Amino acid sequence: MKSLFLSAVQLATFFVGISVGCVAAYGQEPIKLLVDLRDAPRKLLHATEIIPVRPGAMTLAYPKWIGNEHELGPIGQQAGLFISAHQNGLPTAIRVWWERDPIALYLYHITVPRGVTSIEVKTDFITSAIDAAGAGSTDANIAVLNWNTVLLYPYVGPSTKVASIEVTPTIILPEDWRFATALLPNTPSATTVLDSPISFHTVSLEQLVDSPLLSGRYFREVALAPEITPKHYLDMVADKPENLEISQTNIDQFSNLIRQSGSLFHSRHYDSFRMLVTLSDHISGAAFDHHQSLDNRRPANFLTNERSLTLYGNYIAHDFAHSWNGQYRRPVGLITPNYQVPIDTSGLWVYEGLTDYLSAVLAVRSGIWTREQFLDQFAEIAAEFDHRPGKTWRDLQDTATMAAILWSVDSSPAYESWRLGGFDFYGEGELVWLEVDAIIRNKTGDKKSLDDFLALFYGERGNTGPKVVPFTSEQLVKALNTIAPNDWAAFFAQRLHELTPTAPLGGITGSGYRVAYRDTPSAWTALKGDKDFAYSIGMVIRPDGTISDVHLGSPAQTAGFGPGMKLLTINQQPFSIDGLQQAIGAAKNTTAPIVCTVDNTGVVTTLALSYHSGQQYPVLERIPGTEDRLLEIAAPR
Repeated sequence: MKSLFLSAVQLATFFVGISVGCVAAYGQEPIKLLVDLRDAPRKLLHATEIIPVRPGAMTLAYPKWIGNEHELGPIGQQAGLFISAHQNGLPTAIRVWWERDPIALYLYHITVPRGVTSIEVKTDFITSAIDAAGAGSTDANIAVLNWNTVLLYPYVGPSTKVASIEVTPTIILPEDWRFATALLPNTPSATTVLDSPISFHTVSLEQLVDSPLLSGRYFREVALAPEITPKHYLDMVADKPENLEISQTNIDQFSNLIRQSGSLFHSRHYDSFRMLVTLSDHISGAAFDHHQSLDNRRPANFLTNERSLTLYGNYIAHDFAHSWNGQYRRPVGLITPNYQVPIDTSGLWVYEGLTDYLSAVLAVRSGIWTREQFLDQFAEIAAEFDHRPGKTWRDLQDTATMAAILWSVDSSPAYESWRLGGFDFYGEGELVWLEVDAIIRNKTGDKKSLDDFLALFYGERGNTGPKVVPFTSEQLVKALNTIAPNDWAAFFAQRLHELTPTAPLGGITGSGYRVAYRDTPSAWTALKGDKDFAYSIGMVIRPDGTISDVHLGSPAQTAGFGPGMKLLTINQQPFSIDGLQQAIGAAKNTTAPIVCTVDNTGVVTTLALSYHSGQQYPVLERIPGTEDRLLEIAAPR
């Protein structure tokens, strides 16, 4: 089997010489970083760094590759970069000119004048339009600070080790704002000092970037599972105070999430853990995992609307599980000495796929989901990945290897099922890991399960502070064989490289179920409010009639429909989603086509849709005479 990650020998060779990487570049004093958030409501952050230096040529780097984000750092939002010299600890009027590297655009070359012992770097970061929707990381009441967006660091080449660069961070908040972060403030009561600089313990640059800061006018902190050590907190900021009023029932569910994670992994690898949750309709809907915190940015009603929390409650479970799978244990390709060395994302089918599976397991075991919802969401995932014609040319491995590129185009839904996107290794990976669980249970007569692998792979060293233990594909296979002997290398090779439009459903069938389709939606689909045509006529349609995607080989594609067209009429009646549903239902008993008029960039055409099988909504059905392993998996520990 071709190795799925860098080998252990390659990894060791890669790190040779790193320990001396930064010593010659700058003095031994920590970098001092001050971030002023008082203009955050106006979409602007101000940063000032004091970097110890030595005279001569020097390179500064803006973080480019952040492993847990799987994409490039937002250097395009940097503005107002000025560098000046300090002598004997005091600022001077000497300006230090910088020049961007013409090839490595995230690098700045400077020459430090004689007699200069430190430089002052001033820069601003524009927080708007970070994502394709135009949302950013701040609004009038909230600011989420990712430290990598506001700093430069000394860079002497690929051997530069950010774990050896120390930084003393300080923030200034808007008046009456509070904050939460995994960093430790120098003043224990700092969260109540609202109008003066707040400094934190000196940490490595690596730990700083791994410790986002959440701040806002309306803030609430809730201790979770208080009987457990290390301590866990739910820290929330919102645009309106009423959005912080999470119910005690939901607090109990998150406390159960803490307890169930301990039962699953038999370990914790952090000093404390903070669930940082942003509740706003104006902040980018991003989510990032970290060693000692998660950064979840959700709609304003996420924690107060039962429907919203049910549909997306596994998101918090997902990023929490990353503290073990992705942070503590990480595919070796995602471990680099600094933020300029490109990451190898080929292991994301473990990093994200396994975590997606575990997020579903933890959500149902902690009570965030019911058992029925747990089953229904597997039906939808199975159906989605059973209708992916793009899998005939792009395999699962390539979606992970190409993650950074595919994520950049994921906002375009046109022919997404043909192109495939940056989230395939999440959902399809979840199905693969369900299959692994089912195989272990089957081969051991239900005496062992994936839980045993997790306890071994993530918990055998017991509790630790935040640290990274890399793994190779060989180590992964070895650990699985310890639990249940099998040709795991061949299994993963097949799942990663097979070219088939169908989903890997062995975990569904091996757990005693099969995917079926009915003309009425499941409770989960009804809760989502989806009126989906993907599994019937093969189109994804917006409420205004605009076609987002058309599946190749589907009745819609055969009839001539394409992305971007707008449906005007259905059987001579004005288009509506309900009207199309009714037409599909009526066509089930006839041979006549559904006649549609569509507008394609001003050209109006009549298309005849020949489809007579009714609506198709996925559900799971029990296979008679088999073990119900899905409900065994769902049972709390």
